Order: sequence, then C-alpha cells, then structure tokens
Amino acid sequence: MQRNKKRVLNEVESIERRRLIEDIRNAEQEWNLAEWRFHHALGEDHVDYAIYCLEAAEKRLDMLLRNAKWQWSQSITREESREMG
Repeated sequence: MQRNKKRVLNEVESIERRRLIEDIRNAEQEWNLAEWRFHHALGEDHVDYAIYCLEAAEKRLDMLLRNAKWQWSQSITREESREMG
C-alpha cells in the first residue's frame, strides 16, 4: 500500500514537472515574440502594445522560473529526508 502511494506521488510530481517545463518553454517563446514585436513596432500605439506584451511575458516567465526553483528545492529536500530515514 505504501509503495503504491509513493509511486503515484512520484508519477504526479513527474507530470507536474513536465508541465512546468513545457510552460516555461512556451513562456520563453512568448517573450521572444514580444521582444521581436517591440523591436519592429511602428507607431506609438504599436510601441505601447509591444511594451505591454513584453512586460507581461517577462512577468510570466519570471513567475514560472521562481516556481520551478521552489519545486526543485522542495524535491531536493524530499530526497534528502528519504535518504535519512
């Protein structure tokens, strides 16, 4: 029973990790597109929109990277506690 629970938890963590990695890749692509849009903006309205998109993309990427860093540290902590007992 205990092994099955651990296995299921590991599978869920693995799925969440893969989803987070995919989200980070998508956010990076969105950021690259926003940066391109900013460098190629024509006119004041386009520049304003490009800045808005770039700031939003940066915020999203930053949020996802902080989340990944937190999950990584939690994963290491769990591994260390498993090794100790």
